[in-house]
Amino acid sequence: MGPCGEYAAFTIMNQSPRAFAAKLDFVTSMGHGEGGDHRARLGLKTKGPTKLITDLCVFEPDPVTKEMTVTSIHPGVTQDEIKAQTGWPVRFAATLTETPKPTANELAVLRDLHARTARAHGTA
Repeated sequence: MGPCGEYAAFTIMNQSPRAFAAKLDFVTSMGHGEGGDHRARLGLKTKGPTKLITDLCVFEPDPVTKEMTVTSIHPGVTQDEIKAQTGWPVRFAATLTETPKPTANELAVLRDLHARTARAHGTA
């Protein structure tokens, strides 16, 4: 595996039935495809997504099937809310955790990034 295949690939997005559809009309970026070894069969050398972070929870691929599975739920969010915002029967890990709240330093870095992005786009 090349050096790119050793890095984690995180995806961050809002969760909704439209974004988390049961069936796709087209694919804009390759995830784990049909699961299992599908990426390898296509000749892809990278790992694919290792975490999917939404506004509700964190998904990680099952080690064998590669199905995206909820491993952590953000504070105040319920499994029913996640199910309602997912277009397929979502799986939850057997050892489900609560996502830790961000530290003061993490919040400061995110707020600074947000402010710099707004200034760069002329919206500050």
